[in-house]
Amino acid sequence: MQQVQPHEWRRYGFGGPPEPWDHGAQRDLDRLSTSYFVDILESRRIVLASGPDDAVRIRVEELFTTATRHKHEIEYTLRHWATPVERARVEDRLGSLMRIGLRLRDLRGSLLAAPEPAPGPEPLPAA
Repeated sequence: MQQVQPHEWRRYGFGGPPEPWDHGAQRDLDRLSTSYFVDILESRRIVLASGPDDAVRIRVEELFTTATRHKHEIEYTLRHWATPVERARVEDRLGSLMRIGLRLRDLRGSLLAAPEPAPGPEPLPAA
């Protein structure tokens, strides 16, 4: 591989030229981002099915839109050789997908948490 000289770096940014992904890295990153995105889809479906108020619904849709944009960006970057800056951006977007999934899962848990049943008469022991 030919070395890129410092005066040529401005063409690629400070990270240097694009390089191929490591063996299996594309598949692993794609599987991880897809699993996060599927979790986000499921959480969104459950939260919206529970009939939340407008503020919660808008927040869920904003998080879903951001997650969709990040997933598309990851998929696009994984199709080609990537510069170190693009690789760092993929890691950042993957972390963002993970955090969005956690937020939606927390929201799902708080909306679907069943209230504790009121204490009633204790059952009689079997005779």
